[in-house]
Amino acid sequence: MIKKLIITAAGAAALSIGFSTASFAGDAQLRYASVELTTQSGAMDVYHRIQKVAAETCDARLNHDSVIKYSAVRESCVANAVDELVARVNDERIDSIHAGNV
Repeated sequence: MIKKLIITAAGAAALSIGFSTASFAGDAQLRYASVELTTQSGAMDVYHRIQKVAAETCDARLNHDSVIKYSAVRESCVANAVDELVARVNDERIDSIHAGNV
């Protein structure tokens, strides 16, 4: 029982640390040309780059040896970073793709 409690506490600590530092989009380098946003296929390409940059940024910053092997923390980090990058691009097509309205 105590061992289970310690493991649970360690997992919760890892989650709280991960979620408190899960926003790394400010560090991300996203490159695109505004002309890419003029077509749906171009916007889709930019959105795929947003997802890739978000994942790479989070992977570079998260502790790969964490108790939970960073899966839940990584997912949250990537989702938050994608949200931030989409907001940074501030384009209707990207917003629509992100919202799943494609």
